Amino acid sequence: MVRTETELEPLLAPESVAVVGASPDSWYSSQLVDNLLDYGFDGDVYLVNPGRDEAWGRPCYDAISDLPEPVDLAVVSVPREVVVDVVREAGEMGVPAALVITAGFAEADDEGAALEAELAEVADAHDVAVCGPNCIGLANAREGTVLTSTCSRRPEPGSIGLVSQSGALAFTTFFERAADEDVHFSHIVSTGNEADLSVTDYVGSLADRDAVDAVCTYVEGVDDPRRFMAAADEAVRSGTPVLTVKVGASDVAEAASVSHTGSVTGNDAAWDAAFAQTGVERVPDVPDLLSRASAHAAFDPPASDRVCVASTSGGLASLLADMAAARGLSLPDIAGETERALLDSEDLLTFGEMHNPADIRGYGAEVLPDIADVLFADDAFDAYVFAIGLPAVGDDAEEIADDLLEVAQMASDPVLFLWTGRKEPASPPPSPTSACAARRPCSTTRAGVWTRWPRWSTRASAATDSRPGPRGPNSRPTRPRVRPTPTCPTTTC
Repeated sequence: MVRTETELEPLLAPESVAVVGASPDSWYSSQLVDNLLDYGFDGDVYLVNPGRDEAWGRPCYDAISDLPEPVDLAVVSVPREVVVDVVREAGEMGVPAALVITAGFAEADDEGAALEAELAEVADAHDVAVCGPNCIGLANAREGTVLTSTCSRRPEPGSIGLVSQSGALAFTTFFERAADEDVHFSHIVSTGNEADLSVTDYVGSLADRDAVDAVCTYVEGVDDPRRFMAAADEAVRSGTPVLTVKVGASDVAEAASVSHTGSVTGNDAAWDAAFAQTGVERVPDVPDLLSRASAHAAFDPPASDRVCVASTSGGLASLLADMAAARGLSLPDIAGETERALLDSEDLLTFGEMHNPADIRGYGAEVLPDIADVLFADDAFDAYVFAIGLPAVGDDAEEIADDLLEVAQMASDPVLFLWTGRKEPASPPPSPTSACAARRPCSTTRAGVWTRWPRWSTRASAATDSRPGPRGPNSRPTRPRVRPTPTCPTTTC
């Protein structure tokens, strides 16, 4: 059975926290306490350390049992030999949740595996919801609760939940990359070894929350795949898309996962089949995960799979047409009054007919709102992609960006933008990211241009940093959504 939203509330949204092992001399616990105090937590914070009288200008208590009140959450950062005793004491004092940062359990050796099994027994016996061990921590950006040592900036609240079996990836890669691109999470959870709570519990709990529009996961291995897929299927059916980066396709990756968190990745083909059956979107990498998740958070599914693509580059138009076909998207002809209006335009270079994708050439970049006005009036399409194969720097680029903002405001259906031109005014030093982009023409696959909307027959396109328009007529029948303030819809890649 998957833990409910209410059961995980003390862990994900605590009103009081005790940090056991808090010390300015410990990098992990000191950074965690700094972040908790600096990033907006307004609940009660207690420090537990029998070796100190005070820290951070606060008294230190010898044990959880000495605290003036039971807390919602105990954060445990102590040697592994005493972790079980700390969690047991927390349970005896009525603490409902524990976040165990300490490593050295099943991922380390036989003794650690035995301690982890004992931790699971204690958690069950005392009804303590345990995250970890061997985890980096968690954050609830909507509540200002940041319980991790590896968060370089205060998270801004968003509507995407993130659950990761890699702690370092969760905060130093997923979070940092997303923040750089103005994509924000509601919750970030590093699951660690999952002695008690698993990725399945977090997926189910986050999907139940009104503030969460999509759930992203990084999965190495799952002990109970059927339970995970059932939770994901329920989330998707209820209107919350689930996206996953699932590693373990190679023997090397599987071996790395075992040494990392003790996870066994499982048969990759079987995972693909299970994802397809339940509507979970498997994505290849971090950029694609972020781009698809941001599109899901911005839009409900369109009314159909009928997409119109307008591109300033004929080559890019052809590439997008192939990608659409591979994903089962329909590109209806541009015909009738729509075709005549575009062909009669004095601002476009046309030659007697207009196709879909529409090659509007470079001239079209100067009149994007006019083109959009014509296309949006055609009931043959329910989603739109504008692809700009021009430089994203300079005065012309600023005018294009303004026009794209206007197009986004005009739209009543999902409209997304792909900008593949140069985005840096000066050449940056070579980096793995730029090298990767150079190997991928136009970076269209990296940007996640097309994505399948799960559990509905409709499909839609997706690119990074999209601006939502009003809902379509066939919006999914779910609870009211809490939407973030949209940002500029353009993406360069």
